[in-house]
Amino acid sequence: AFCLKQGEDLNLEQGAWLLAQTQYPETNIEAYQALLDSYANELRTLLDFNADARTLLTAFHLYLFGDLGFAGNEQNFYEPENSYLNCVMDRRTGNPISLCLVYLFLARRLRLPVAGIGLPGHFICRFQSAADELYIDTFNQGRLMTKAGCVQYLLRGYYGLQDDYLAPLTPRRILMRVCGNLHRIYYHLKLPEETTRLQRYLIALAR
Repeated sequence: AFCLKQGEDLNLEQGAWLLAQTQYPETNIEAYQALLDSYANELRTLLDFNADARTLLTAFHLYLFGDLGFAGNEQNFYEPENSYLNCVMDRRTGNPISLCLVYLFLARRLRLPVAGIGLPGHFICRFQSAADELYIDTFNQGRLMTKAGCVQYLLRGYYGLQDDYLAPLTPRRILMRVCGNLHRIYYHLKLPEETTRLQRYLIALAR
């Protein structure tokens, strides 16, 4: 119902929590949102918002990936839990797009100019201000990349260069990509009921 009623600029955080509740009905959304609020409040005391982008993001990453210990789940990349935000918050590990969601939700609370970028085969964030443009690989401890570095990634992977590869995705397209990942995981795990459930969400989001 949420997918059918909302437009391109839907509330991505609400959508991510509702998706978590489809698998974990007891998920306390308010408690997790309060936890994100507390992370953002801590970051406000640590960040120098007048600093250049690289300095600002380095301090952000020291807290998120250092102090809090968020990291990419390299050992069990295709676990369904990597796509559900409550599991990501509890275990502090996930796949590229779920870690980007945590990053985006914190950035939004801090009013930082961060967007989600859906590269083929990977998902990253982009920080873009009047003076700076940096790309952030949340799966790899917040490694900072330039636009040229992203282009090299695309060329190395034989993806080619398309303008939309480095364009921010709308919240609806991001949620669709999360659901698409889960759909493929459940399909390969041979879980037909879960596969069908995610297929319904994808059809609703594609309208």
